[in-house]
Amino acid sequence: MTEVNVEGLDVEAWNRWVAYRKAIKKPLKDVSMQAAAMKLARYGKDQSEVVDQSISQQWQGLFDLKKKRDPSEPPQKTDKQKQADDARFSYQLDSNEKMWRETLQTPLGKLRLCDALLARYLMTPDDPQLSEKLEWLKQVAADLMHEANIKDVAHDAHLIGMASYFWGGKAIDKLRKAA
Repeated sequence: MTEVNVEGLDVEAWNRWVAYRKAIKKPLKDVSMQAAAMKLARYGKDQSEVVDQSISQQWQGLFDLKKKRDPSEPPQKTDKQKQADDARFSYQLDSNEKMWRETLQTPLGKLRLCDALLARYLMTPDDPQLSEKLEWLKQVAADLMHEANIKDVAHDAHLIGMASYFWGGKAIDKLRKAA
């Protein structure tokens, strides 16, 4: 076996790597020993982790560390994904406004659309713009509540649920009194 002399090489990690390769019956050849040691040394302070990763994954080579994401943190979206989300939200907003203008002429019908949109928003709790969307929807729903016949609203379970979500128990009490 050829002895390696590479500056910055973690000898303990290297010895584990060589022993692992022998254990899996894929020993490093003398001609590739120096190159493999130089590759490991390039990982600097992460040499031991690189060897551990390769051994635990049963790999025959040394590879960059896989980045581990903290499961408690939501994944970060790329700029391209954020732009796509913004475009989708703008499209949805434009479509909803068009439907409100052209299709649904009554405040009650528009409130039902608000309820449907609320359900859609709540299905994406990791959306970084969720609070802005909910605040906008709350304001639209409040304006429509003032325009709508309160008795009609009080007899619609979905609209009562939306009112409860946005304004809590006070809204429910007010609707019950009106009915």
